[in-house]
Amino acid sequence: MDINDRVKIAVLIKYYGSLLTDKQRQIVAMYVDNNLSLAEVGEELKITRQAVKDGLDKAISTLQSYENDLQFIARDAKIKKLLLDKSALTKEQIKQILSILED
Repeated sequence: MDINDRVKIAVLIKYYGSLLTDKQRQIVAMYVDNNLSLAEVGEELKITRQAVKDGLDKAISTLQSYENDLQFIARDAKIKKLLLDKSALTKEQIKQILSILED
């Protein structure tokens, strides 16, 4: 897993992490935030490397599923883009932002 993947997972955790189980959050935090290997996470949690891999894969899949369904990250990215496009917002831009927030 490269740094871009870890950043994407960290963003997903920020939005949807509370929807994971405690064990899934723990595995993801140790692997992504603490940069531990699967074996090291397994050693810390006293589970097999394969159990860590399965838990991590399930957690990431769950997080991606939440984003696919809810689109909070995509919505916020649209809002940020609109806000950064111009320093002074037009009425039309404000309407676009409000429309995004209402969806």
